Amino acid sequence: MSGENFVSYHDVSGPARLELEAADTSGKFNSDPMFIADRLAITNHVMAYAHLIDEGRWDDWFALFSDDIVFENTTPELGTVTIKGMTAFKALVDDRYIKPGKTSKAVRRHTQGNCHVVGQTCDVIGQTTTTAEVSTFILISNVPTADRLLTLTTGTYNANLEKRDGRWTITRWCIEADAPVAPSMMPPINVEGHP
Repeated sequence: MSGENFVSYHDVSGPARLELEAADTSGKFNSDPMFIADRLAITNHVMAYAHLIDEGRWDDWFALFSDDIVFENTTPELGTVTIKGMTAFKALVDDRYIKPGKTSKAVRRHTQGNCHVVGQTCDVIGQTTTTAEVSTFILISNVPTADRLLTLTTGTYNANLEKRDGRWTITRWCIEADAPVAPSMMPPINVEGHP
C-alpha cells in the first residue's frame, strides 16, 4: 500500500475516540515471573467478559467487576451513559440484556481481538503490580436464524483493572462503538443507583 492511499485512524470521520495508548514498547522482553503471571491473568480476565455474557452466566460475569465499577457505554441505542457502582450497573444490565435475552431466540456473540495490555516492561506505566489498562477490539454479532448473521456493531473495549486481595478485577469498563452516538437520554446514576 502506498503512503498516499493510507488514511490514519485519527483522520477517519466518526465519533470522538479515547486516545490510543502507544505500543512502542511492544516486543520488549520482561523476564519477571510475577509480571508474566499477572499479564496472563489480566488478559484472561478481560477475555472472560465475552464468554460469560454470551453464555448468560450473569453471576460469574458480574464477578469480573469491582463493587465500585465505572461502566461507560457509548452505543448507538443508548448514546453515552456512565454508570457508577454495582447496584446501578446490575440494574442497567438487567433491563438491557438479561430480561430481553429471556425471550430472544437469536444467539449473540461478543468477539474480542487485538488485545493490548498497555506497558510491556516494568518501567512503563500501564501495567504495574496492582493496576493495568487494556484495550481490545470488539465485533458484536447476532444470529437470528441458521442462515443469517447480523453485525450489530464494532468498536473497542477499554478497561482499567486493579489487583485487590490477590485477584484482578475490572474497575472501569468503557465501550466505544464505532458508529456515531447521540448524547444519552438517561440521567447520571450514582453509586446507589438513583439519579
